[in-house]
This record gives sequence, structure tokens and C-alpha cells, in this order.
Amino acid sequence: MISKSFFNLLVNNFLEHVFVLNSKKEITFQTENNSSLLGFTNDEILKKGFQSLFINPQFSLNEILDKAKKYGEFYGTENFEHKSKKYINVAFRVLYQEDEPSKEQMFVFYLRDNTQQNLVRKDIIKKSLTIENLSKSRKIRDGKINEAIYEILESSSRAMHVTRVNAWLFDKDKTEIQCIGNFDSRENKLVPQSSLPRIAMPLYFNLFETEKIIITRDTFNDPKIIELLDFYLKPHDIQSLMDFPVRIEGEMVGVICFENVGAPREWSLQEQKYGLVAAQMLSLTIESHNKQLAKKALELALEEQTILLQEVNHRVKNNLSIVASLMNLQSEKSHDDYHKQLFMECRNRLDSIASVHELIYKAKSYSHINFKEYLNQIIEHISNSYKSFNHIKIVKGITDVHVDISSAIPMALIVNELITNAYKHAFTNKTDGVIEVSLLENNNQVFLTIKDNGNGFDKTIIPKNSIGMDILSGLIDQIEGTCNLTSDDKGTVYKISFSKK
Repeated sequence: MISKSFFNLLVNNFLEHVFVLNSKKEITFQTENNSSLLGFTNDEILKKGFQSLFINPQFSLNEILDKAKKYGEFYGTENFEHKSKKYINVAFRVLYQEDEPSKEQMFVFYLRDNTQQNLVRKDIIKKSLTIENLSKSRKIRDGKINEAIYEILESSSRAMHVTRVNAWLFDKDKTEIQCIGNFDSRENKLVPQSSLPRIAMPLYFNLFETEKIIITRDTFNDPKIIELLDFYLKPHDIQSLMDFPVRIEGEMVGVICFENVGAPREWSLQEQKYGLVAAQMLSLTIESHNKQLAKKALELALEEQTILLQEVNHRVKNNLSIVASLMNLQSEKSHDDYHKQLFMECRNRLDSIASVHELIYKAKSYSHINFKEYLNQIIEHISNSYKSFNHIKIVKGITDVHVDISSAIPMALIVNELITNAYKHAFTNKTDGVIEVSLLENNNQVFLTIKDNGNGFDKTIIPKNSIGMDILSGLIDQIEGTCNLTSDDKGTVYKISFSKK
């Protein structure tokens, strides 16, 4: 049988503080260490009564005892009165017991100072809120590297209660590591920090190949970072540090460092977890920044390419116009209508190509142009060339059809050849003539129809040396199209179709 003195010795050495209450809520036993928790002596506590130790007016001891009786135990936290200060937060556990012989009810309270746990909980909440705020930061997401780095380092210094937090990146050749931000809580700002040569600390950086984190409580006596001692740690009085590699796609690009100045320090598991998240935030910032730089470079390259293409097309158009002007001059020196006519047809072909380049030059897209706009221009050019044929009119049925550049120029020349041919040959001995031009698209198929109400011709006797028909055939082959030609005494119809690329 255990003696009463041994029992008292046993319970008085508990880490927890014990009270035993009877069914009348009277204290029947308490450990001698209770005064170290509440500041009151055991006699003062007996005089005050257990109920009076709870300072929350909403607290009901009866309700707690009822729950303990019902379920056998109850857990909770409450603020208890303390003799030397306003209150102390206490975590308690209540066990219900019933003495078998006497049926007497007992409620055993185990009390423990909850201050440290509250501090830990508040610290975890603070770190969690810091991480949440960083995860929502537009500076980080938009890659505004200078602002984002300050935000990460400053908020991390506050969350970790650490003197210095700094971020480092390797140079291009990885010969040195450059500080991109060094926040010092004593000065509440970023302070300068010189670059460090990698060659001076190879063992330190080799650690990152085998360890996710470099942690040391006492830097002045830790052999694994002895390389840093004389030229970095001692000059800044850094006595504890925790370093995390910053990686992008698995490659180490830098380091984020937490440095405690003036005294050694233990780094908790929560602090280690926070440091890993901070390293990820820095990695995200660098990636976002690099993407922004790449985006700006692409935009600049695209702008330069756009200007270059505009300039090329503009110069091509101008050069074609110069050639057309030279043909006009040469045409004026011709001594017969036949040669003048040849020069005029060549000039019209050049004008057709120049018109396409003008559209390209003015267009927002260099892959496709609206051929309707071009078709109207070419018809106007040809009409102006044949002003003397005022008995011929052109009727248009043209819809919006976008074609790629490789198809636009052959189509332009096709239209030029067919309309020009109609003007020259279709209306001999006719006083009224109509040329109909239609353009439409259906199911990615383009249909170009040029029809006249002229005299028609016999397809079987077209001269083999006809330049116009050779040109037409070659142009249709270029767009991988087909041509259906019908001609009789009521006129001629060219139906050309091809698939859009």
C-alpha cells in the first residue's frame, strides 16, 4: 500500500498542477506547486475558492463538472486569476471519479500554463498570414523584382523575428553570388551587401547538393560553415543562420538567408517550414521577372519585325511603282498601238502586285488580307486604263474573303488578266458590254467568277502561243485551284475555285 507521504511526493512532482474537488466544489486536495502557477499560496486559494479563480464572468464551473461527469473527462482553456498580474491562460483537464465504498464524487483538475502554447499558436498564425499575403502579392505575380524582394525580406524578418534576411543570385557564369536584397530590422530598410566569390566557399555550396537547408545555432563554432567565418560571419556578428537554396526547374539559382545577430539561436520546425516557403516565393518572383523580360523582348522583336515587314512591303510597292512609271515612259515612246498596248498590260500587272503590297503595308495582319478591298482597287485600276471603253461597265458582287498572302498575288494577276482580256476581246462590234465579278467563300472554299456578255469564243481554236492563257494557267496552278470555262455567243464565264490554306 502506498503511503500518504509518498503519494504527496509523487503528485507534487507532476509537471501539471492538480486540484481535487468534491461534489460541493470544495478543494479537498491541491499540489504544493500550484503557487508557482497562480502566484497564490495554497491557503489563499482555499480561502478564495476554486470557482473564484476563473475570471471570465461567462464561465460556468457547474457546466464543466456536469460534462466531466457525463463523459468521464473534459478539456478546456480559460484565463485564471494570478496574484502578480492580471491573468494567466491555463489549459485544464477534468477527470470524474467516484469512490467505490463511499460513492463520493471527485473531480480532478490538471492545470498547465498555456502561455507558451498561445505564443506558439500566435507565431504560427502570424507566419501563416504572412505567407497568405505573399501568395496574393501582385508584385510577386507581376515579377516586379525590386519591390517583391523588399516585400518578401521585410515581411519575413517580421514573421521570423530575425535581424537580417537577405537574398542572393548567382551570376551568369556562377563564379560569384550577388546580393539582390539585404533587409536589416535594426535599420528597417535594405542595406548594401557585397558579392561573395563562390571559389572562397566551395564546401558551403556543396552542402546544398546534399541538404535542403543549412542550419546552424552557433556559427562561430560550426565546422561546416567555417569558410564564411572570417570574411562574412564575424564582420556582421552573425551567430546563427538558416539558409535555403532557391531553385528554378530543379537548378539552384540562389539562396535566401535568415541571420540572427548578437546571440546564438535555435531554429524551430515552424521556422524551417516558413523558410522553405519564402525560398519558393523568391523563386516565383525570379521566374515571373524572367518571364516579363522575355515577354518584353518578344514584344520588342515583334514590333521590330512589324516595322521591318512594313518597310519591306512599302519599298516593294514603291519599286513596283517606279517600274510601272518607267513602262509608262517607254509606252509613250512607242510608235504603234500594239506596243503601247503591251506596255499598258504589263503596267497593269505591276499595279495589281503593287496594290497587294499596299494592302499588306496597311494591314494589321501579315498572314491574311481581305481580298474584297483589293478586288475593288484592281477593278478601279483597270477601268481607269480603259477609259475609252466607256460602253463597258463592271458589275460587282464581292463579299469579304480573307486569303493568305501567297494566294493574294496570284489571284490579283488572275483578275487582271481576265478583266483585261474581256475589255480587249469580248465586245467587238458591241455597243453595250457588262463584266460581272463575284467573290464568295463557302466551307473554306473560295469562288471567283468573272463573266461577260460578249461575243464568246471557240475554246478549241485558242492560239497555242497565247501569253494571257499561259499566264492564267500558271497562276491557277500556284493557288492549287481549278478553272471551269464556258463560252458561247451569249458571253464567257470563268469559274475559279480553290481551298484556303
